[in-house]
Amino acid sequence: MNGAHEKIVEYLTANGVAHRVITHPPAGSAEEYHRVLGTSYEQQAKSIFLRVRRPGEKTYAILVIQAQKRADPERAAALLEAREVKLATRDHLRERTGCDFGELAPLGGLYGFPLLLDADLLDEEEIYFNAGDLSTSVALSPKSLQELENPLLY
Repeated sequence: MNGAHEKIVEYLTANGVAHRVITHPPAGSAEEYHRVLGTSYEQQAKSIFLRVRRPGEKTYAILVIQAQKRADPERAAALLEAREVKLATRDHLRERTGCDFGELAPLGGLYGFPLLLDADLLDEEEIYFNAGDLSTSVALSPKSLQELENPLLY
């Protein structure tokens, strides 16, 4: 386990969020994840790190969508009341979260960034996401995630 994974598990535990940790062969893409864990695409919470520009401010946010979907930066910008939203770079992701592509957990509160959550994820009984490592995932109730994070619904 790496430091990013440990921080994620500690955050969930400290906040009383019931979760399961799953160790598996590395899976970065939605297809690999589906093959390795047997989850549906609708259950996979894909976290996307965004650069957010508001007048006089540059910050970040995390958008979480079902794995089969594509991000809509304009929709994210409207929800965040931002002038512009773009995908953040790999360097920004590493510097701000300690994660690389495919490893980011849907936990804005852990990193101090707003979280936008695909409302369709709330229809699932359980969701899965890589947790700071491509070989380690967390499964939890999306309702628990919503209670913990109080996200903007996307």
